[in-house]
Amino acid sequence: MKLKLRPMIEKDISDVYKIECILFNDPWPKKSFKTEIEQNNVSFPFIAEENNEIIGYIICWYYIDKLHIGNIAVVPKRQRQGIGKYMLHKVFEYFYEYKKAFLEVRESNKNAINLYLTFGFEAIYRKTAYYPNGEDALVMVKNRLINH
Repeated sequence: MKLKLRPMIEKDISDVYKIECILFNDPWPKKSFKTEIEQNNVSFPFIAEENNEIIGYIICWYYIDKLHIGNIAVVPKRQRQGIGKYMLHKVFEYFYEYKKAFLEVRESNKNAINLYLTFGFEAIYRKTAYYPNGEDALVMVKNRLINH
C-alpha cells in the first residue's frame, strides 16, 4: 500500500463530497469543503491518496496550541485497513507542537472510538443531541506529553 497524505485542493471537493454523502446521514455541505480550503486560515484539510485515488480525508483546525479533528472519513471498501490510523498519525506528526487535541464522535461509532483510544484520547463528556438526528456525541481529548 503506497499511501500519501497531501493537502486537499479544490479539484478534490467533488470526490470528497461523494465520500461524505456515502458515509454520513448528515453530510457537510459541499461548499463547506471549499470554505475550509480557501477561507478558513486555521483549517488544514488533507487527502489520503493511493495510486492517485482519494480513499480518505481528514480536516483539522489548528490554533494556538490546540488541534481539533473536525472530520475524518475513509471510503467504505478501505475501512478497517489502517487508513484512519495512518491519517491520524501523519496529522500528529505535522502538528507536533500541539498541547491538546480534541474531537467529537458519535456515541454509536465504536470503531472510531476504539481508534481514538489507541491514540491516547479519552472521553471527557457527552454533548446531548449534538447531531441532527438527535444522537449524542462524545467529546474526546488527548493531551500531549511534554518532556522537560
